[in-house]
Amino acid sequence: MLIFIIFLFFFLPLKTKVVLYTYNPDTQNLKKSDSEIETTLAERLIFRDSIYKKVILNLIDESNKNQYHFPIPRGTKLLSLSVKDGIAYVNFSEEFRKNHPGGSLGEILTVYSVVNSLTEFPEIKKVQILIGGAFVETLAGHVDLTSPLEKDLSMVR
Repeated sequence: MLIFIIFLFFFLPLKTKVVLYTYNPDTQNLKKSDSEIETTLAERLIFRDSIYKKVILNLIDESNKNQYHFPIPRGTKLLSLSVKDGIAYVNFSEEFRKNHPGGSLGEILTVYSVVNSLTEFPEIKKVQILIGGAFVETLAGHVDLTSPLEKDLSMVR
């Protein structure tokens, strides 16, 4: 019985507040949005990577809800996400690049929606974006993705 109670305690769904940086079509910038995701105590204490994955999946869902499919391009899938030494390694499917509308502003908004959302967690200092498991130079020719990126709130209004 005690094992069952402990199991419930660790795996009972809880609401966790997170911050997403989503597209604001009125200002053509990012906006900081408070959101809630469902987690468990086990995820909060032990399996933190699953919380980070849920943040990115929420960002993808939010992008799919708006008519622009922005800042995350339509069809994008999160392939993996891991954190090591304060750097989040976010691996997206090829659609992240293939379906991106391009342009320097668009690329900046896409990249920093991911970077800023993940660096809201104090244990994540930088984000390295990968596509199809590989390091890439840029997403659409404008933002250098060859090294991990730090939070940049200059595009948030």
